[in-house]
Amino acid sequence: MKLKDIEKSTNKNLYLLFLSVLVGLTAGFLASLYRLALEKAETWGLSLYRFVSSHLIFIPLLILGLAFLAFVVTFFMKKYPMSSGSGIPQVKGQLQGYFKNNWFTTAFAKFIAGTLAMFAGLSLGREGPSVQLGASMGQMVSSRLAETERHKRILIASGASAGLSAAFNAPLSGVMFTLEEVFKYFSPLILLTCMTSAMVADMVARIMFGSGPVFHFQIVGSIELSNYWLLIILGIILGFFGAFYNWTLLTSQNLMKKIKSPFLRVLLTFLVVGATGLLFPNIIGSGHRLMDSFSLGMGLAFLCLILIGKYLISMVSYASGVPGGIFFPLLVLGASLGAVFATIVISLFHLPSHLFANLVILAMAGTFTAIVRAPMTGILLLVEMTGSFDHLLPLALVSLIAYVVADLLQSEPIYDSLLDNMLKEKEIDVDDSDKQMMFETIVQFDSVADRKKLSEIHLPEGCLLVSVHRSGKDIIPHGNTELQAGDYLTFLIRREDEVIAREQLRQVLNEK
Repeated sequence: MKLKDIEKSTNKNLYLLFLSVLVGLTAGFLASLYRLALEKAETWGLSLYRFVSSHLIFIPLLILGLAFLAFVVTFFMKKYPMSSGSGIPQVKGQLQGYFKNNWFTTAFAKFIAGTLAMFAGLSLGREGPSVQLGASMGQMVSSRLAETERHKRILIASGASAGLSAAFNAPLSGVMFTLEEVFKYFSPLILLTCMTSAMVADMVARIMFGSGPVFHFQIVGSIELSNYWLLIILGIILGFFGAFYNWTLLTSQNLMKKIKSPFLRVLLTFLVVGATGLLFPNIIGSGHRLMDSFSLGMGLAFLCLILIGKYLISMVSYASGVPGGIFFPLLVLGASLGAVFATIVISLFHLPSHLFANLVILAMAGTFTAIVRAPMTGILLLVEMTGSFDHLLPLALVSLIAYVVADLLQSEPIYDSLLDNMLKEKEIDVDDSDKQMMFETIVQFDSVADRKKLSEIHLPEGCLLVSVHRSGKDIIPHGNTELQAGDYLTFLIRREDEVIAREQLRQVLNEK
């Protein structure tokens, strides 16, 4: 493996920007194609359920069809296990060195199985698969053109940003999600590549789907400061809801695993969703049509029924491990909860009816923050998806309170929990194709390494610190070098030691 890092060369920005553009183009096209396929599949699936509900004689054929779809999806899940589930935990695990991945088979299986699951009506989203599809395109480009393992992973992360950007027409959210959820630290190099890929992918998506926002809420006015106490209550409710959602999702997965046969698990899921599609089709599928239909005139009882029904069908859909995300369904759940809350408070306190849409949007951001624990992504996502900047302050307030409440309840971020479960369930298949690699980490504020000399820090055996990047300059490290919060440290390690080295460095550098 070549250890020459192109980041040190004079043309580093041009080269990385060129690779990022390629990643954005390929990831944006594939994620947009997947988005189009899901929209068509959902439309055809709902039409099929409407037809069968009017012609009950075809129910046996529907059951046979669902069984066939379950068989095909199970085949892809067993043959290509990296294609199962959301895709975001898999990308995180790949970037952290836990998994190796074949980009082609994963992308192919994810695309086909995810589309079939949406055709069957499962309550799954496109964002997690889009992130994984984008990461696969980043892996494709980087495996041919990137020189170092570090840059390969940065381009994979750029592909993930591009995938989310194309899924929602939300480039800023795609960048922020990668920084806030995947890496959990800020790096100028990562920001540069992710932003480039996300912007290019957004351009591709806008060519295919237009420039309009994903959601079409009518924002007429803003919430008065005198009514902000309602936002505090909303944030508290969403914090509890997010913690309960995470617990229920993990518990339902554990219960579903008691069914030893993967095919029976998937078949049970498809049959439950099929029965729901015949009896209550409003709550199956991604929920995009449902979200657009929310209004104050729907009535409190019906909104509560939708909230409970969508919650249950989402748990059933994801627990079996079928390829598909939880990102969009949890936004729909947040909108449902916000609609219930808005209906109650508008009636009780005689508030203007146009605040209904405001409260729905705020609830979506708060729910996302409480579940995923990425507040900035949630705020930016709702701003970009609604096309309105009129509610930044209330978005921040609700998200902050929801975050704090969920944290006090000791609810772990859902994607971290899902990754932990994946690592516990299977023998970790670490990619050891390269003998040596470099990776970057940051010295966090208020950490044990802040203001300490290198001679006072016991680095893991076989872990070599090759560079300290501070204030735009590279420092050659030695024993008397004093680390500072915000320093970017570049380490050289053996590829086979990556997993344990990352964990040990986290403890040595950043834990109090």
